Amino acid sequence: MNVPERSHPAPGPSLTEPDPKCHFCRNMAEPARVRDRLVWESASFHVHHHVEEDGSSYLGALLIQTKRHAPGLAELSDAEAQELGRLIHRTSRALKSCTTAAWTYVHGFTEAYRHVHVFVAARYPNTPKAYVRLAVAEWPGAPKGDHHDVIELARRLRESMLAMEDGEATSR
Repeated sequence: MNVPERSHPAPGPSLTEPDPKCHFCRNMAEPARVRDRLVWESASFHVHHHVEEDGSSYLGALLIQTKRHAPGLAELSDAEAQELGRLIHRTSRALKSCTTAAWTYVHGFTEAYRHVHVFVAARYPNTPKAYVRLAVAEWPGAPKGDHHDVIELARRLRESMLAMEDGEATSR
């Protein structure tokens, strides 16, 4: 097997300091931009509903991102990796509970933006095959809404996730 030699990345910003060139770090520096769409927040992660700036938005597209600058999954601490797994699970459950989603998609590439972020998206019943996976939000018949609809769904998702958290706390 021909495995390329490991190259060492060029020194960059600290993994704890925001990178001023990073789209996601800039979002964390201006939390008011997404506050009305906030679904969940912890010391390490921020979850909000994605919104299209120039029109209607796909209802059920959540973005989980690290608060600190971490360029890839390998740079997460064990505790952060465990929390990310729990957040993916909880956001998926909340989406199924608060929408008519048949299941959820999860994807994150951290290639264009070198900052850990994961999309969790509702996959609605009867989505035509031409619009499955990464094209799900392009389906003309998909549930979409204006900014008010996104804010309302984010509120319901937040309540659902808080109920999950409360349920876990009482079962311990």
